[in-house]
Amino acid sequence: MPPSEQRSSSAGLTAIRRGTPGRKLAVSLGAVAVLALGACQSLMNRATLSAAFKPQDAHSVPMQGTLRLWAGDMNFHLSPPDDDKMVRRNMRQSMELLARSGLDFVYVTPKVNARFYESSEGYEQVRTAWTMAQQTLQAMGAPHPLMMLGMEYADEAVGSATIIGVDIPKTLGELSREELRANPSSFANMLSLRGGVIILNHPLATPLKVPFDSPARYATVDRSWKPMTQPGIALAKDMQAINQQFDGMETYSVPVSVWRDQYVMEDPLLHLRESSIRLAQEAKRKQRRIIPVGGSDSRGRMIRATTFIAAPEKTPESLRRALLAGRVCVRSPLPCAVRVYSDDKGGTAMGVGDAVVAERSVELRWDGEGQLYRNGELLGDFESGTTQAANRGDCQIYQLHLGGGVSGPIYVNCPFAATVRP
Repeated sequence: MPPSEQRSSSAGLTAIRRGTPGRKLAVSLGAVAVLALGACQSLMNRATLSAAFKPQDAHSVPMQGTLRLWAGDMNFHLSPPDDDKMVRRNMRQSMELLARSGLDFVYVTPKVNARFYESSEGYEQVRTAWTMAQQTLQAMGAPHPLMMLGMEYADEAVGSATIIGVDIPKTLGELSREELRANPSSFANMLSLRGGVIILNHPLATPLKVPFDSPARYATVDRSWKPMTQPGIALAKDMQAINQQFDGMETYSVPVSVWRDQYVMEDPLLHLRESSIRLAQEAKRKQRRIIPVGGSDSRGRMIRATTFIAAPEKTPESLRRALLAGRVCVRSPLPCAVRVYSDDKGGTAMGVGDAVVAERSVELRWDGEGQLYRNGELLGDFESGTTQAANRGDCQIYQLHLGGGVSGPIYVNCPFAATVRP
């Protein structure tokens, strides 16, 4: 585990993390005393800041042709529209944090409860709040990153999904409250038709039975996407639509990585690894592209680059198209430099998100020691690359784990991957 992932700002938390591993975790009396004395929130902020992974500069990673690698975050909260009790900074502090972040782009994703349109007050509040937020973000220029408005759509019994890449206020203007109530699936359907990207948040973040957690309870509360972790669960029609149409999975969540995986399970890559494996399995089972993303779920002083998108331009449409094409890496930008060659032909290399056609073999090259997964199964550790057998009748989905991050899928002989949805 890298040193940056082992530092803690609190002796109490260090004692907890270095004590009895994960499932039999014991809380030190010193840490309990610190929390009881009212230093809880400050302690948690410092612990998260110190433990959250700090990725390499994305702009130093070489890309091909006209592509550039842009560093950003897919899950940033802002009040308003977010509830000010859930976001620990005001608008001015949020803008200052973003200006200092050094990020290229940020998707702002205020939370809204599922089926908000059931009440006229809730419906109007969302329409008004998202319109005002959109106007505010559009007025922001340098030194702020490119900021784009999305939404976190949450059902406490099912899970939550992030919706980005679409004009939500405009879509709400096209759907009356009566239409939404009569056909609850129409909201997700319309957003998808308008080009929206739907991401399932921390889909495998199941709860752990431990006596210590952050105030936001990222370890002990079930934040998973229940249709994946509890197959057969009953779903309302709006959640059915999301479950059928989702484009991607949040395979890396900073607070889940810190508070569930690192401090409890002593493995900050646990959810990233398990959800990346599940993503490949779902893509092959459903015969469609599925995108990995990362999110900081920032509500306080912490924000990180969690998602790296290879696109020719830093514009909303260019980033959206590259995201749907799967030209993405999470947690670290290094896996995005992988090069793929088919049948020992050399020539133009392909890369993350590409649909590769090969008769006999595929060669994957990268710098450093990495782990290569195929169809969700670990092939092994390789230094600088490997050549793998291929045949036209066998769909293979590769993912490179390198430098603490994971690449988006590379599709080899997968006919469904030849088309990227608009």
